[in-house]
Amino acid sequence: MNHRSLTVAAIIASAFTAGCLSSTDAGDPRPFSFIDVRELHSGDSSTLIPVATAIFIKDRVSGVLPSYALSEGCDQAGPIVVDSGVITTPNSANLDPGAVSMTLKGSVDTTTRTVALTASNVANGLVQYINGSRPALSAGTDSIRFDVTGAAGGFPAFNVGTASVPPFVAQPVDDSIVGQGIRVQWTGLPAASPTRMQIALQYSDGTVADPNMELRCIAIDDGDFTIPRQYLTGWEDAGVDSTPVARQVVMSRFNTIGANIADGVAVIVTRIDTTMVKQP
Repeated sequence: MNHRSLTVAAIIASAFTAGCLSSTDAGDPRPFSFIDVRELHSGDSSTLIPVATAIFIKDRVSGVLPSYALSEGCDQAGPIVVDSGVITTPNSANLDPGAVSMTLKGSVDTTTRTVALTASNVANGLVQYINGSRPALSAGTDSIRFDVTGAAGGFPAFNVGTASVPPFVAQPVDDSIVGQGIRVQWTGLPAASPTRMQIALQYSDGTVADPNMELRCIAIDDGDFTIPRQYLTGWEDAGVDSTPVARQVVMSRFNTIGANIADGVAVIVTRIDTTMVKQP
């Protein structure tokens, strides 16, 4: 089965809705940095580590919609776009950021943990910076700061901080619609939390063995969300007792912040994912 975590493309689509980030009709190209921080388990252990992927480009960017400003809602199901692990941005030009580093420090682990991000991947002409060293992360209590020295003729210098997101426990999700829809529950956060939860119900349409369709919703991160029944026909059909097919639930808690950097924009997304496989 395709144990697919939330893609960078999905995070961008979630965080920059309603035309708040666009490659067209947004004025002249300007410096833009996108930094995606995944909080992953270190092997089979319970220890979490940060894996950051950053790009520094020149592109047409209009603005940033932070996670706390996102409204709840769902999109109709559509084909899954397989995660290639590569950030792609069309019609953009790489900029030299100089030295790039990530620093972790928190109220539980008070040590300062600084690691470098280096140019580690080039795909479709886009340079990606990734941290090779991955210290232990105290998720939910560590702050994360990125320092970029900048380069002449390249990306402007900046330092921007954000918060790591705490892990969560998701409850099993039903196959069948009850009442107004299907209820999804997880360990939520207080109302003031800036985070949001992305919920993806993934299933096979019967033409292939692995999930190839996906219904995606954004929910306020309070631990309780009901997916309306009008989005659920495909998911319910996939779980029919007589002929069930492969299906799974992928959930991601994420926090998105943005900052103006000289004449450019920097965006950081921190996130933690979990996948619940439902056996056919």
